[in-house]
Amino acid sequence: MLVAEGLVGGYGGADILKGVSIKVDPGEIVVIIGPNGAGKSTVMKAVFGLVEPRQGRVTFAGADITRLATEQRVRRGMSYVPQERNIFVSLSVHENLEMGAFVRNTVPRAAYDRVYALFPPLAEKRRQAAGELSGGQRQMLAVGRALMVEPKLLMLDEPTAGLSPRAMDEIFACIRAINREGVSLLMVEQNAKRALALAHRGYVLSTGENRFADTGAALLANREVAESFLGGVG
Repeated sequence: MLVAEGLVGGYGGADILKGVSIKVDPGEIVVIIGPNGAGKSTVMKAVFGLVEPRQGRVTFAGADITRLATEQRVRRGMSYVPQERNIFVSLSVHENLEMGAFVRNTVPRAAYDRVYALFPPLAEKRRQAAGELSGGQRQMLAVGRALMVEPKLLMLDEPTAGLSPRAMDEIFACIRAINREGVSLLMVEQNAKRALALAHRGYVLSTGENRFADTGAALLANREVAESFLGGVG
C-alpha cells in the first residue's frame, strides 16, 4: 500500500528526518511512536506531500508519488487528519463533510450515510455548528471528513490528543471499525500502549531515525522499548 524509504528532510535548513523508512500493507493499522521531536508528524507530512524530502522515495499502490502535489495524492486514495485545526468551526457538521469531499465531482448519499453510521453523535448534530461540538465529537468530525474521499489509506496525527478517557475509547473503537471496512491506517499516537495494542505493526522513532520496527504485540513485549518509550515495564 505505502512504502517510504530513506526519507531525509524537514523545515528550512534543518533535517528532522534522517533516513526514516516505513511501510503499510493493505488492511493494516500501523502506528508510529516516539518522544517529542522524534520526527513522527514530519514523516506523516512527508508521506502526504506537505513536506518535500531532500532524499528518499514514497510509493503508494506501486506508483512513485514522491513529487506529487498533495491534491494528487488525495485523488489516488490518501487522506490525512492533522492534530490541530482539522475542522471548520463556523460550518455545520454536514458542511464540514461536504468540504471533505472537495476532490469528488459527485458525492453519493452513501458517503454521508457511512460517516453518520460510524459516528452516531454527528448524525444527531448534523446541522449544528462544528465549533459547538465536544472535543471527542470534533475529532470524530475530522476523521469523518477525511473519510468522505473514500481513502485507501487514512493517516491520523495524534487522534486522541487532549481527549477525555471516554472520548479516547470512542476514537479507538472508531479506528477499529474503519479498519474492519478495509481501510489501511497510519497513525502517530502519544498513547503508545493503547496504540500498539491496536496496531498490526509499529515503528519507534528517535531523533529522526528508526529505532525499532515490529508487530504491535512484539513492541509491547520488548523490554527496551517498554523502558525507554512506554514508561517502564508493567
